[in-house]
Amino acid sequence: TYVWLGVWEENPRAIRFYQKNGFMPFDKHIFKLGEDEQTDIMMKKMLSFKW
Repeated sequence: TYVWLGVWEENPRAIRFYQKNGFMPFDKHIFKLGEDEQTDIMMKKMLSFKW
């Protein structure tokens, strides 16, 4: 099981933050914001459950 999120590729500070907290990039997502094409870096983190 994992949690995923998207981070704007032009935000290296956020990308570093998530990497330091265990998130790994696994894909890219391109989308339109108005007339501009934007790319998000898709990142995921595996979840571990301790009972």
